[in-house]
Amino acid sequence: MQLIEIISWILGPLVFCSLGLWIGLGIRLWQIKMTKPVIREGLGLPKPTDASVSIVIPAHNEERVIDRCATSLRAQSHAKLQIIFVLDRCTDKTLEILQKHADEDDRICILENFECPDDWAGKCNAARKGAALATGDWLLFTDADTQFHKELVRCAIASAIKRGAALLSILSSLTITKNFERIVQPIASTFLVRQFPVDRVNREERSRPFANGQFLLFSRKVYEAIDGHNAVKDDLLEDIAFAKYIVRKGHGKVQLLYADGMLKCSMYPTFSAFQSGWRRIYIEAAGRRIKNLKQSAILALVVGVLFPLAGVAGICVGAQASPTLFWTAVASLVFAIIVIAWLYRINNASMAYAIFAPIGAVVVAKIFFDAASMLKNKTPICWGGREYILEARK
Repeated sequence: MQLIEIISWILGPLVFCSLGLWIGLGIRLWQIKMTKPVIREGLGLPKPTDASVSIVIPAHNEERVIDRCATSLRAQSHAKLQIIFVLDRCTDKTLEILQKHADEDDRICILENFECPDDWAGKCNAARKGAALATGDWLLFTDADTQFHKELVRCAIASAIKRGAALLSILSSLTITKNFERIVQPIASTFLVRQFPVDRVNREERSRPFANGQFLLFSRKVYEAIDGHNAVKDDLLEDIAFAKYIVRKGHGKVQLLYADGMLKCSMYPTFSAFQSGWRRIYIEAAGRRIKNLKQSAILALVVGVLFPLAGVAGICVGAQASPTLFWTAVASLVFAIIVIAWLYRINNASMAYAIFAPIGAVVVAKIFFDAASMLKNKTPICWGGREYILEARK
């Protein structure tokens, strides 16, 4: 048997698997597009004019984004609003910037926090201190790097009431302004959502609880019933921990909606911060299991690098040895390009950057491998001005 025939026999299964994967993923994306729940549904619901809302924003050295956040919160159309900024051991100009807003708007309260108990995660501690000042019927926890559409709060309350949600969360629209965001962020986000599909989060039976810490809306009754942030005080991904706790303890439904541009978030200013942040997210999303992290890394390399390379090789080899391999490889690459470009578009990146998806997949795989190594070696994770050593789970 000639070498080229041997190669074609090797490439054949890879190309067929690749084609099946891209077709399946394309169908899945179409299903999501046709059925995905969006927070804009609240625009068509009765206005919850009697509902008072307390918004709590933990902030640690957020001078880069805090003015934009405060401005968007002050512009909310919902009338009964209390805005509580908790400055968690800030050493930059966050207070100075916020003080101007507080002088102009008596709905704003600024609380400075200078310490954190050893058995608490910093963000959770800041959030619970802000919650202690909250007077609203609803408690909304959000991040300082978010920007709200003026109708977002009233839409969220209306949707939570309609859906009977104990916790309503939103998948934000991430800003794309830097090249590492354009290339890597769509892949990174896809691998997170892959573990927690929205339709599985929202379904009644056998749900997969998930929430996004950039927007956590609780009814006061539920928040107090679960003992607030005490329930998740040492979690570095308190959003998922909240969602799992609420469902496990039978406190009600967790509902997750797409922002559709109504909640924007600028997550990381540098590539180094991007990698560090996603390592933490992946570690907690994987349940601190090294095996899960390594499996996700391998999957990223197989789907993002091996399958596209197999498609290119299949075209080259198939042109000489096998028309079936050739046309299957062509179909595989065409579907891959369409689906990957679609994924980039969904994640607010230009579809032209989909050509760099293999690079994004390599970076994401490295983040997964690095996360697994950090868990194995008990390397401290830096977050919010503190270091945490996490124990791996089996």
